[in-house]
Amino acid sequence: MPLTYDVIVVGSGPAGSSAAWRLARAGLSVAVLEKDALPRYKTCGGGIIGRGLQVLPVDMVHVIEQACCTARLNVFPSELSFTTHRASPIVSMTMRAQFDYALLSAAQVAGAAVHQCCAVKDVSSQRDSVTVMTHRGAMTAKFIVAADGALSTVARRIGMTDGRVLIPALEYEVTIPPERLERFSGVARFDFGILPHGYAWAFPKRQHLSIGVLSMIQRGGDLKQAIMRYADLLGCRDATRIEQHGFVIPVRPRNGPYIDKRVLLVGDAAGFADPVTGEGISFALRSGQLAAESLIAGDLEEEPVRQTYSHSLAESILPELRAGRLLARFLYDFPRLRSWVFARHGQRLCEAVTDVMAGTRTYCDLTFTPKSLFKLLTLHWRRKEGNRIA
Repeated sequence: MPLTYDVIVVGSGPAGSSAAWRLARAGLSVAVLEKDALPRYKTCGGGIIGRGLQVLPVDMVHVIEQACCTARLNVFPSELSFTTHRASPIVSMTMRAQFDYALLSAAQVAGAAVHQCCAVKDVSSQRDSVTVMTHRGAMTAKFIVAADGALSTVARRIGMTDGRVLIPALEYEVTIPPERLERFSGVARFDFGILPHGYAWAFPKRQHLSIGVLSMIQRGGDLKQAIMRYADLLGCRDATRIEQHGFVIPVRPRNGPYIDKRVLLVGDAAGFADPVTGEGISFALRSGQLAAESLIAGDLEEEPVRQTYSHSLAESILPELRAGRLLARFLYDFPRLRSWVFARHGQRLCEAVTDVMAGTRTYCDLTFTPKSLFKLLTLHWRRKEGNRIA
């Protein structure tokens, strides 16, 4: 006989573990399926922004390696540089293996069953249940929370429509001498102009530096050359050890719906990553908890759960992603405008985006909106045209 649960959560990342924690705390029988042995390495910059810390269901201070209350943005080749400070951490640095495992352990303590080394092979939907086939056999639940990442097997097997934009990223875990690592301490660094249509980052950890590059276009160019140039810029080319990891980030969500055939999509499986930065942990945590709250409020009845989850997303995450995409278009599609705006309003723009990262504002309520930036573009072009005619 197959194992039976109220809810099966596929994937043990932030979205899945936060959903499992909330469901288990509410007294539902929950299983988390993870294809790898735990704890497992997860390719990620490992920066938990303040917006994400605010929605963590449990205290995770023990897995934070550095708390960065300072962020620095550099624009090349103009050599513009902007620094922002906050009293609370803007970005808290962690290794995802430890972060994810701590969150999953909290869900397990709350009562969730964890099945590791348990890959999903197929999913089938019945009238009032869903069956998951694994190499260990079948498991059945009233609902599935698909938290299995950007390449979601569950979404693919159930036939969920896509429409996401998956962009490439490359990350190096770089071991450098302690005295050189100290130069990066306490600062989250972001650099524009290292590669077209993207940015680079440098995140200090306890004993090494995480550096990475991403491109907002799907082909992405030569990320390896870009990250090697970046390593030279940072003075890290002669590192004693470099671990290389590639991954993809969904910077545009699925077309929807995000719930179908008793399957709720969360996190990267739904495409809920920040379109400006590519950061996915905070929206993963939020969507996982929204999914859990919808299942609880809907009393595991299909139509009430569908309505509640769809409404919750439409009221919170989806408007933020739409507003963020407008700002991302300005930052990555118009490099000349970006340089012009940063030269005149760079500190103001960086303060606004830092507020979003810190969780004190949202993209939707920024006064420095993408619309106002495009008005600046029109004014800029008119002035250039007037000067050319004169």
